[in-house]
Amino acid sequence: MSKEVSFIDELIQHRENIQIEFVGEYNLIQILQEICSFLNTEGGWVLVGYNGNEFNDISEGIEFKVKELKNSIINQIFPQPLVDVRCEKYKNQQVLLINVIKGSRQPYSYKKKYYVRTGTKTNEATADEISLLMRTSNENTSTWEKQTAIDASLEDLEQKEIEITINESIKIGRGKSLPKDIPGFLNYFQLLDMNLVKNGSIVLFAKDPLKFISQCQIRITVMPYGKTGSRFDDTVLIEDNLFVAFNRIQEYFKRNLPMISEFKHDNWDRTNREKYPMEALDEAILNAMVHRDYADIAGDISINIYPDKMEIINSGEIPPDIISGKNIIKEHHSVFRNPTIAHMFYLRGKIEKLGRGLSLIKDRFAENGLKTPEWTSQSGYTTLTLYGYSKPIDVNERMLAYLKKLKVGEQFSREDFEKFFEENISEKTARNDISKLLEGEWVNKKGEGPSTKYVRTNKELPGIAD
Repeated sequence: MSKEVSFIDELIQHRENIQIEFVGEYNLIQILQEICSFLNTEGGWVLVGYNGNEFNDISEGIEFKVKELKNSIINQIFPQPLVDVRCEKYKNQQVLLINVIKGSRQPYSYKKKYYVRTGTKTNEATADEISLLMRTSNENTSTWEKQTAIDASLEDLEQKEIEITINESIKIGRGKSLPKDIPGFLNYFQLLDMNLVKNGSIVLFAKDPLKFISQCQIRITVMPYGKTGSRFDDTVLIEDNLFVAFNRIQEYFKRNLPMISEFKHDNWDRTNREKYPMEALDEAILNAMVHRDYADIAGDISINIYPDKMEIINSGEIPPDIISGKNIIKEHHSVFRNPTIAHMFYLRGKIEKLGRGLSLIKDRFAENGLKTPEWTSQSGYTTLTLYGYSKPIDVNERMLAYLKKLKVGEQFSREDFEKFFEENISEKTARNDISKLLEGEWVNKKGEGPSTKYVRTNKELPGIAD
């Protein structure tokens, strides 16, 4: 089962705990009304192709449906929302998974009508409900972005970055309905009001953001001797707007982070990989930029690079309903602390899977066989720890005993594994043991189904877990 499938499974299983609507057939009008209602309440998920009991085939013309739905969201819901639409495969069925980020500019309308959620139902909003939305639209989101930056003017903004944002949004199909002129564009997103430049404009586009907002800093520190070391090898201070800063961090990582050379245990071909998956690093930096608490004047973003790990620290704690422990990501719908900043990155194509960033980071590290990243929050700050070494694999005495009797290249089946222990272990235990041997690359898989065999590689025998 793929990670995407498992995510949909979790959404279905936890339908009582999260905002989710099932739409059995592809009905464009109904889907847009559901999206609008989520925008006006707490956000959530819409799953198209499943009615709550069974799946329906919506695969015919699925690419056209995705394109039609994306265009309709952009052009028919006002103001422009943050909504992610993608086609997923679930149990051999194609479904549409729609992530609706809670709107920061409520009320939202579809064809000049407003919709809200009442319990698990979508209804057209009454006059009183519309009035309430207007009064409480910013209750659960930061208003820091929309506060006026004292003494700032349009001339303090980097016009080129704003033009790139407008042009990129049009290029990737997200800006068709948006104003094309710079003042109109900024006004639309409440980044400019009556020539008053807002904080959000400064951190996103200013030529010199530090001139107006002292906490616009990102610090990269290399600590070759760990936290207790007395010497730093490198400290880079970035004081640019977010788009320039993001590019500078990318360039720093590409230039300075090492490549790892490895030999596969079934051949002598050398493979090179980045010590940390770059896609995951990009997502981690974006998360820190979008979710940090900019109102904390003492809070910047710190990136600490150690010999075996990296820490990315930003002001603002991660909500407890998103992560359990240090790395168990719960089913959730996103509420951005800085929704306008998030929207600008979305228009630039930097954010693709809305609400799935944490899972993407975790998945990329798992795909590279690295230890699972960990998130911790304390004293108003969130720390993401990324590990540059493989996650430990628990190998028991039973697994080691079987490996010792195998020669390099020797094949065996799951039944052979069970018989070796005189069938004193269950099929489930045998499968779990073999799965760990595969994960540790002590064996390789050959074939599928009943004819599956496993082949001993030349990787050295492991130690025993305590």
